[in-house]
Amino acid sequence: MWPHKLWVLPLAACAIAAATGLLDSGRQALERGDFPKAELIYRQYLRQSPRSAEGLSNLAAALARQGKYAEAIADYRKALEIDPALTRIYFNLGVAFFLAGNFSEAVPAFERFLTSEPGALRAHQLLGLSLVELGDFSRAISELEAAAAKQPSDAFLVFALASAHSRAGDLHRAGQLLEEMERHSASSAQVHLLRGFIREREEQFTEAEQEFQQALQLDPRSAAAHAGLGRIYYRANRDPDALSHLEQALALAPQDPVANLQLGLLLDRNGQTGRAREYLNKALDLRPANPEALYSLAKIEFREKTWTVAVSHLEAAVKLAPDREPIRLLLARAYEAMGQTARAKQEFEEVRRLQKARVETYQKQLESEIPKP
Repeated sequence: MWPHKLWVLPLAACAIAAATGLLDSGRQALERGDFPKAELIYRQYLRQSPRSAEGLSNLAAALARQGKYAEAIADYRKALEIDPALTRIYFNLGVAFFLAGNFSEAVPAFERFLTSEPGALRAHQLLGLSLVELGDFSRAISELEAAAAKQPSDAFLVFALASAHSRAGDLHRAGQLLEEMERHSASSAQVHLLRGFIREREEQFTEAEQEFQQALQLDPRSAAAHAGLGRIYYRANRDPDALSHLEQALALAPQDPVANLQLGLLLDRNGQTGRAREYLNKALDLRPANPEALYSLAKIEFREKTWTVAVSHLEAAVKLAPDREPIRLLLARAYEAMGQTARAKQEFEEVRRLQKARVETYQKQLESEIPKP
């Protein structure tokens, strides 16, 4: 089912009679679901009026409804270049990016639309869902909680919000939302998928695998379930199974930054460095603030003795995750390999400080758990 309603722009007031007839015919074709016919009509109209923002936008709507997202996006952009005041096109553009799996581009499109129509609930929902896919859980939860307060019976929205809380580590809130979903549809693919997310976060990997498998039985095209199984099998060193599921996940959702990262790690572990670099770079493109992708790319460069590139990745990773010991340790070794002794020494000292702090924290935790006499 189409998850939204696209804006179809009105006729230009000065359109000539013949062009008006074409636009009317195109709109009627869109309304009855004959999208190929609508595409043909709008293309005919644009041969007469190539600078019509309305015609370009409505052609893009017909293309998007046929899954021709790249063409639709190009035409939406052309329409906005001609008439930037048609801000409703930004919603359509965001939807096209969203359905194409290009969430990093969907976010600014929805944000731009919401500056002119801040009360558009569907745009807030799709913005939240895009932010979930990009791993920006704090902002995603803010958007989705606000939308859910106005649409508490929207099962799709509740699932997205629960997934965001689960992936952000708030298993209590995710569990509350799961219970709400179970009351309405205890055996749906989304319920099994959410249970899988929660079990995975709780490190109950056998139970998580079972939930992801059940989600796939109910929805064989669930990219999230394939990706979940890929992560589980990667952890269990079942590399052929992990590879199969991660590739299927990316065939269904090629813009998933986590699945791209996981597949890159898997390929690198199996000696396929070239392909690994390709997926890790894509994960980084999709989510630039990604210390794990930076660290993984740096390890490849370190092995290949391209120290300058390794250091560039590692310095960026340290800014994002300053307390990650492995990142700082590899950075120290890269500095050492480059002959930058003073900087290497500084990083080695920081690693020792972090190790000491970690041990002290662990000791305090143990002491707090020991009952006092």
